[in-house]
Amino acid sequence: MAGFLGSYTGTLDAKNRLHLPARLRQGTDQSLETCYLTLGVGGPLFLFPKNEWRRVETKLENYNFANPDANFVIRILMANTVEVSPDRQHRILIPPELAAKVGIDRDVKILGVIRRIELWSAERFEQYESGFGKKYDDVAAELFS
Repeated sequence: MAGFLGSYTGTLDAKNRLHLPARLRQGTDQSLETCYLTLGVGGPLFLFPKNEWRRVETKLENYNFANPDANFVIRILMANTVEVSPDRQHRILIPPELAAKVGIDRDVKILGVIRRIELWSAERFEQYESGFGKKYDDVAAELFS
């Protein structure tokens, strides 16, 4: 399976629509015809193709419903998830409430992250990258060793 990859910049238009880059739409075997946009972890929104969202749902269904932490995550995640479909110009609508939760107001950093696409406030991603506290080479050496 070819996953999503690359880094792109985008801009929300006046109607809160974001154009999905051609390389993300065409560079994978994942269909973006129907997607699920949700609150991510660590600062972005996550955009999942339908088949990947089904995998997330399956994982959530298997959590212990008596576990308060699991219930909290499921409730917050599902309350902040919307189904989106690109229009003819390959734009998706970003609900203002979701955009506000992650600080997206105009400029968007779009990342292909294997099974999902991440949508970041361009400013927030810069802060994340520079403020992580570790060097890429050091983390990568540890993870890939």
